[in-house]
Amino acid sequence: MGLPKASGAMVVFLVIFYNLKNSQSQPVFKEMSFEKSLSIHEREKRADTPSISLDLQVYIRTTDLENLQRVLNTISFPILNSTFNITSINLTTVCVPGLETVQCRCEQNFMWSSEACMTYGSCDDSMGDTCGCINDRPASGEICQTNLTQKEIDLVLNIPNAPNNFFAQFREDIADFRLPLDIIPYSLILTDLIFTTGCSLNPDGGRQCQCEDGFLWSCERCDTFGACRGNTAEQCDCINGLPSDDVFCQPIPDNIQCGTDTANMTVILDLAFDEGFNNEDNALYIITNDIIQVQTEIHITSRISAELLGFTEGSTIILYNVRANSFGMNELRNAQNGILSEMSNLFRVIIDEGETLMVQPPEVFLGGTLNLSCGPPPEFFSPNWSVEWRRNNEPVTEDSVHSFSRMNGMAFLIISPFFDFNIGLYECRLIDGNLTFVQTSMSEVTARVTPVITVSPIRITIDCRDPRDVQLSCLVNGDFQVEFVGIPAAGTGQNITHTFSITSCESTEERFVCRVLNFPEFSREIILELSAEDFLCSNDPVFGDGNIDDRVAGPCDAESVGEMIAVCRENGQWEIELDLCVLAVIQMLLDRSENLTETTLPLFLATLSAVTMNLTEDVAESPATITAIVQILNNIANTSIAITQETITDILITVGELTRDEMREAWDFLNINDTRNFVINLNSTGNVSTTRIAVQNTESVSSRLLLSVEVFASRLPSDSFDVNTTFAILNKTTFTNTFNGDFNSSVEIDIPESDGGEESLTVITFASMDNVVPPRNEDNASSLFINGRVVIVQSSGDVSNVSFTFEVLNDTLLSPQCVFWNFSLFGELGGWDSEGCELVMHVNESVTCACNHLTPFSILMSPFAIDIPGLDILTYIGVGISMASLVICLIIEGYVWRKIRKNNTSYLRHVSIINIALSLLVANIWFIVGAAISDSERQDLDSCSAATFFIHLFYLALFFWMLASALLLLYRTLNPFEGGLSKKAMLAIGFVIGYGSPLLIATITVAVTAPNEEYTRRNGICWLNYDESKALLAFVVPVLTIIGINLLILLMVMYKMLRRRAVRNAAHVAERNVLLVIVRTLLVLTPFFGFTWGLGVGTVVSPANRGIHIAFAFFNSLQGFFILVFGTLLDKKVQSELSISNLSSTFGTKTTSTSGASSTGLGFFRNWRRGRDGYNTSAGTDAVSQSQTVSQSNAS
Repeated sequence: MGLPKASGAMVVFLVIFYNLKNSQSQPVFKEMSFEKSLSIHEREKRADTPSISLDLQVYIRTTDLENLQRVLNTISFPILNSTFNITSINLTTVCVPGLETVQCRCEQNFMWSSEACMTYGSCDDSMGDTCGCINDRPASGEICQTNLTQKEIDLVLNIPNAPNNFFAQFREDIADFRLPLDIIPYSLILTDLIFTTGCSLNPDGGRQCQCEDGFLWSCERCDTFGACRGNTAEQCDCINGLPSDDVFCQPIPDNIQCGTDTANMTVILDLAFDEGFNNEDNALYIITNDIIQVQTEIHITSRISAELLGFTEGSTIILYNVRANSFGMNELRNAQNGILSEMSNLFRVIIDEGETLMVQPPEVFLGGTLNLSCGPPPEFFSPNWSVEWRRNNEPVTEDSVHSFSRMNGMAFLIISPFFDFNIGLYECRLIDGNLTFVQTSMSEVTARVTPVITVSPIRITIDCRDPRDVQLSCLVNGDFQVEFVGIPAAGTGQNITHTFSITSCESTEERFVCRVLNFPEFSREIILELSAEDFLCSNDPVFGDGNIDDRVAGPCDAESVGEMIAVCRENGQWEIELDLCVLAVIQMLLDRSENLTETTLPLFLATLSAVTMNLTEDVAESPATITAIVQILNNIANTSIAITQETITDILITVGELTRDEMREAWDFLNINDTRNFVINLNSTGNVSTTRIAVQNTESVSSRLLLSVEVFASRLPSDSFDVNTTFAILNKTTFTNTFNGDFNSSVEIDIPESDGGEESLTVITFASMDNVVPPRNEDNASSLFINGRVVIVQSSGDVSNVSFTFEVLNDTLLSPQCVFWNFSLFGELGGWDSEGCELVMHVNESVTCACNHLTPFSILMSPFAIDIPGLDILTYIGVGISMASLVICLIIEGYVWRKIRKNNTSYLRHVSIINIALSLLVANIWFIVGAAISDSERQDLDSCSAATFFIHLFYLALFFWMLASALLLLYRTLNPFEGGLSKKAMLAIGFVIGYGSPLLIATITVAVTAPNEEYTRRNGICWLNYDESKALLAFVVPVLTIIGINLLILLMVMYKMLRRRAVRNAAHVAERNVLLVIVRTLLVLTPFFGFTWGLGVGTVVSPANRGIHIAFAFFNSLQGFFILVFGTLLDKKVQSELSISNLSSTFGTKTTSTSGASSTGLGFFRNWRRGRDGYNTSAGTDAVSQSQTVSQSNAS
């Protein structure tokens, strides 16, 4: 469509040339008349020119390039064909073989792409990213591409006498104009046509210049010429005039500030501040001011002024401001970047734009992973910048916890796992030469405690045949809340419960999930297995139902994590078999110990020592917690982190706390279980199930503790220093050739010779390590005690001869052994070994040992082997006298047996005496056997247990036969006439009491205590244990009870006999005499035996009391003698039978002299009893009267 000719208007539009083909011109250019001059303003830029036509690439192999070009120049275009038209043929690429490679050059107006130049290398001067020659022929078949220049031209059209609708009609013609347009083929192409500004006359005769959509006048133009409407302090779309500098409407910017404005800016130099910098003649002041002026002038188009305000502290901070009519956001940034770049050529510059590090996730849990993102730095940074991370202004180094990476111009720090010693204010520094770009975290990066859920029950079996309710509970630590999934009625909270009703056996399993609100990844499951079986252990709310030897896991308390393993016993009760509960704070430290670094180790060890000291009582009650602490130390020992004086102090505090006396019981449990198998029913989730697997400890906790301390000692610095803690002392010193030192007055070390040169020596002395390390040696003897300090000695040199002098802890112990801890004994469990060490001297209260190596040392001695001169001799002589007396007693009883059993009472009394003597004799024999076993160097636990059993049995039999005698006395006193129980019945009762009761007590004792190795004493003495199992009470209680009963019976009998004075006949007189003998025997033997064995108990309760040991040995030797005298020799019947036997023997050999004195030794008994028992054989007495006298005596 043509434009009508008119006058009075001006049109400004932008013409853009671009390389496009197959376009047609529009009529508007044919009808336009350009009556005024054409102003052209060019803004050039480079651009690649894609083609929308069909280009055919033809490869020609030729040696005559000039002839080929001549032929192509002679061709006339277009070449028409019925199916296609060839519009042009252009020679683009020529590849010529060189000496080493093929060089491919582009013809005029063609260039290689930037990718080809980079891949094959440029063989000419590159033009930006492109080049005209490369050193090979691209394998992809790529050829040179068209190279044209894009230009923007402002065209100003003066249209006189333009109608009122001219601008509307002009916009329509521009919209209908078809582009691109080839003005000069392959040289000048019109690609776009944009109408920007239209100026016309206003009614007042002035000009108004209106911007088209998408364009505005600048703030300066609006202010200078005045806006047609609105505020002139802002950009406007219409002004009252035409600028004379041919600058028209501009595209609307993203953001612009209009009017006069001031921007305050800062630049930070990594330079110590000097007040002299503020002097205007200072070199730094002059340089800085010049750079500010130049860069703001270049980058801020409407700049009014730039002023250097001065320098201030904080490294060195440059303060300046810039005033301008308007600021584009990028103008200020570009000016600042220009200043920073120029200043970095002279000084170290810190760029802190106030941006913060990106922290992901915003909330991290202890033990989780944290990501910190930094950057990107300003665009003027080179790609070769380096990164430096800081926490609390301390450098963060890359290690197993902290990993660094770069991607897409940004730096990343990954912390995994994240624990409390990673908490802090983080800073990232991107460094490029003198430029340092800084970003910090908005606040301190912290972490939340990881939720720990405790559920009860965990997994149990329940009898579903009878309806019942099961209480389910779920508890979470910290400030978290939990819920039962799918059970809204249970509510939410820190501790919630739910009652589940079992009404039938239709389902075999019920599952309940408890999870943390807002953090569903933390959850625990409760499993109820429903069964119709019969169960021995039943209705336990925590462990459910089960049969004998079934094992179930139960929850720990709220302060601990882990599980308790319970086993169903024969009594129908669940019993805790294994406590695997670890204090939660220790478990958290155990998790952290697996990822320690040289930076985090000091704080970690300080925390560990503080926690161990503050929770001593709780730790002492939990062997699992002690094991966890030892594992923490073992984890640290397995790292390569150096140990300093600070860290070894915290280590020794922690280890020392584990050696306290309060810990001994827990260590005894751990040491016993070093070699014990536990059968635990565990499934893949750690809960107890029906699948049974054997779990065996393969290493000793106490041995691991010693080994860890040894490792720490080997990693100490070479400096000399001392560390003193409550339970452990470390001395590190240096020596040359020889060394002698007294450490804490308890251990003296002498090294007479070393391998020469200066060497370091580390000595760690523990005050109570004997509470930790078991006293087992290579013979596995259980009768030993650690009787000296445990000392760890290490030297940097080769020491093959060293002597130790130990101060003994208990001077009553004997048989010292010089030993070292051999970690390889007992299948790597460890034990005390004497190889390479020998006893040199044992004088007073010290023991000297000589060894040919260094390692943990101490001395072992036999416990309670009281060093009393002659005590062993006194004991064996006394027992020998007692046994000899008992043998004589049994011989006499056997000799007079037929003569003294005329009535039941006399018969049963002598049965009791015989069995009392026999029991004591057998007990004494086993006492000697047990003593021999205890004194042997290699002890046999089974033999010691057997000796203890028989000693226990026959000493009890001694007292129970005394009880039988007392009961006989009581029976005959209350029933003085013959009748009642027969002789056989009373004899059976006597044997049941005398042997049956002791056998029952001894058997039950060994059956209950032997399986736990708590039958005999651990100090090696073959006698009943007291410390662990209280088995000794199985002897003491019956003995004290019998003594009390016997004394009561004696009082009753004596009272009855005093009231019953008249004796009616000879039979009753004989019965009365027998009872008097029993009374006399019991009256003497009961207190005597009670006192003797009271002393025996005293030797156990107070083993170091020498007086008790001597008194017991003395009175023990009199037991057999007292039985002989008061049970046999003082019996009238026995004396009479012995006298008659003596007389008969005399009359049968020779005639009695006139004096009537016997010629045999039995006359002693006649003279001893003369005047008391009716024996009065004088010179004139005949045989008949003598016979009558003897008969009368027997009757009495």
